Amino acid sequence: MRDMRSHLLIPLAALLMAGFIPSSIAQQGNPDADFVAPRPAKPKMETIPVEKVSPYDINGVVAQAFKMKKPLELINPLAPARYDKDEDITWDPDNPEKPKGIILLGIQW
Repeated sequence: MRDMRSHLLIPLAALLMAGFIPSSIAQQGNPDADFVAPRPAKPKMETIPVEKVSPYDINGVVAQAFKMKKPLELINPLAPARYDKDEDITWDPDNPEKPKGIILLGIQW
């Protein structure tokens, strides 16, 4: 019996190596061979823009003039209201209706 198996196995192996018998017949079929696992969906994360706070603040008329496209609008009496900045004026603490001065360049920290 053992001789008969070896006599059949040797020619069968030779035919398999020569390519006469397709290798898919010799292998066991796997039903899950074409299965691809789905990727988990990435959770959507909401991004919130965070302003970077500087350790100091530069303000005043000169600093505002450097930030503007039209710095001459600061001295134009007919300029639109968006160029009017009341924080560049200092007020008298004894009389709040009376302006005391103009801040040309100020640094706060």
